[in-house]
Amino acid sequence: MNNLSFHEKVKCKSEMSLGKLCMCVELTIHDNFYKLFVLSDKYHPVDASTVPWDWELMKSVMTEQDDTSKLRTEVQYLLLQYVLQVLEDDFHFKLRSQCLHQSVAKKMLSCGNETIGQVKDIISWLMNAAKESVNLSKDVEYPKKEDNYLKIVLSLQRMLTLALEVDKNPTYNSEKISVELFSCLNTMHSCRQIRLLLLRTLDSKLLRCELLKMLLDETCSQPVSLNLLLYYLKSSTLASDPSDGAEKWRKWDELLQLLWMLMLSYEEVVTGHLRCPITKRFDKRDAPIWTQEDRVKCSAVQEAKAAFLSRAADDIGHALPVEMQDLLSQLQQHITDMPSVTSSH
Repeated sequence: MNNLSFHEKVKCKSEMSLGKLCMCVELTIHDNFYKLFVLSDKYHPVDASTVPWDWELMKSVMTEQDDTSKLRTEVQYLLLQYVLQVLEDDFHFKLRSQCLHQSVAKKMLSCGNETIGQVKDIISWLMNAAKESVNLSKDVEYPKKEDNYLKIVLSLQRMLTLALEVDKNPTYNSEKISVELFSCLNTMHSCRQIRLLLLRTLDSKLLRCELLKMLLDETCSQPVSLNLLLYYLKSSTLASDPSDGAEKWRKWDELLQLLWMLMLSYEEVVTGHLRCPITKRFDKRDAPIWTQEDRVKCSAVQEAKAAFLSRAADDIGHALPVEMQDLLSQLQQHITDMPSVTSSH
């Protein structure tokens, strides 16, 4: 711009200011429409019989590329917020009356053959938003509070939870959705940041368990259990990330993070009876049901920890950093404190 004349500079700055003003006006209009929709839904709740949902229209908005990035993602986020509110309000209302089969979520997001394509659309949008959010996080000049991509990720994760819960078999649905998520991660050759963002934002702990199981061992067909967790401690490995360079310990740090996530998620699956249909879950007054595969000895936990440390040291040529060793010891203690773990004696 230094080579421009004074009048050209004024014109250029004016056009830039006008562009910003137009974008602000458009955002305000979209925001007002969103508030109007929300207010309308508050006083006139919708259900599957009153909402002729146009999924193709929603797809066109979610894949729009013409507008500026900020405006586009703002519109997408507002749309998702409205759709999510409709879905969740109707879901909880139908849940109270035991009529989930009549819900908007059942009509839109069931994992059945008729609507599984729409669940796959959500997964595709989720992956794209996660990738863009990670890219933005590397931009030091971009304020994190303006990361609409992350907001979109969180909204889509809640939609996946509805897709998982709306049918009568959450375990089957979690397996089906996790296969799609895993396939997308492989297809896009995801980096560690994307994988961890996806896992940390997963709303369903049951779904997180299933996805972690695939990430730790794609060929494993066993259900998650404490025994399987110990197996992962003793044998699982992860590929290095391109960002690791010579710091080979970083892949072991990721593995340890995944194992912690698996432990905490599995604990919530068991204690919250998350494998039961949500319509029956609130009737569960019994203690958590730990299986035979959860009955492990303290000595087995100690052996698994020692194997992890030994494998890591052999791989990187020296002991793991002290912080990681402490985190591993905390994981060992957490597993040992589980009700199904017995003393070695």
